[in-house]
Amino acid sequence: MNKKRSGRKARTSIRFVAFVCLMISVVATAGCGASATSQPRKKLTIAWVSKSLGNPVFELGERGARQKAKELSDQGPIGVELLTVGPASADAIEQARMMDDLIARGVDGIAVSCNDPTACAEPINRAVASGIPVMTWDSDSPQSQRFSFLSIDNYASGRTAADQLAAAIGGSGNVAVITGVPGALNLQQRVDGFNDRLAEAYPNMRVVRVFASNEDINLGVQGVEETMQAHPDLRGWFFAGLWPLVADRGSMPLWEAASRNGAVKTVVFDSLPLELDLLRDGYVHALIGQKYWRWGYDSVQMVYDYVMSDKRYPSFIDTGVDIVTRNNVDAMTEAWKTNDFSKPLPAP
Repeated sequence: MNKKRSGRKARTSIRFVAFVCLMISVVATAGCGASATSQPRKKLTIAWVSKSLGNPVFELGERGARQKAKELSDQGPIGVELLTVGPASADAIEQARMMDDLIARGVDGIAVSCNDPTACAEPINRAVASGIPVMTWDSDSPQSQRFSFLSIDNYASGRTAADQLAAAIGGSGNVAVITGVPGALNLQQRVDGFNDRLAEAYPNMRVVRVFASNEDINLGVQGVEETMQAHPDLRGWFFAGLWPLVADRGSMPLWEAASRNGAVKTVVFDSLPLELDLLRDGYVHALIGQKYWRWGYDSVQMVYDYVMSDKRYPSFIDTGVDIVTRNNVDAMTEAWKTNDFSKPLPAP
């Protein structure tokens, strides 16, 4: 009897142990299955990286980026956290360091305007290797593994600037060019387009100086005034960016006097409110405006779609430009007042 009881106890113990083992196996399997299945995202972190801080065109782009991030958070399945960063000044090395910091942080996607196409390539490639998709806006790194580039056609826009300046000075005379950071691809393309167009269509126009301001207001002002003094017969200027115009009125007396009396005509990139005022007051002949709002608004949407929907984009997306003259300056001024850049401008 005792032996039978002992046998039953042994079998019961074995069954119990087997049951416990089975339960452990089931729980473990379920746990493995849960870890193998990716959990739904709680938020998406997108980094928006500019060339430098304090540049008004980038500030407008940032506003567009924040607006799109808010819309996506309000309307989509998850929240979108936007990180906006950039070096204090246009510094390719510092920008590359910031990119590496974003990789270490584990952001979900990056949209960057590159200070230098070569210096930007390795950080972009490191991000992509880490599983972080990257696109460029405004200024590209074409040899990198970025998935798309959102910008104007800078070379074609430089050619447009040449046509505008040639029309203003009758296709003849000495002209000068100011650019920003040496090596910045977008700026170099503008200057190349300008020079090539003059060479093929306006043989009586001669570029007497091209200088780089490094996107520094004071260096830009100094370069403009030195050029005006060295070339008193100068007929025109092409500003590949607005840098010296950010300085207070009176900072460039030689250029201002020559502009006001019509001796010098200037075509400038960008169409910010301060430039619209200068155009209206007779200092500037024409503006080549970019789609600053779209730099942020569209790039955040593109990164979001790439990550969330696996959407793919063309290698280059041309936003087009706005040509602003006295004929349509009021319409562009209204766009800034209402913060609505969706309407096409009247003809220049």
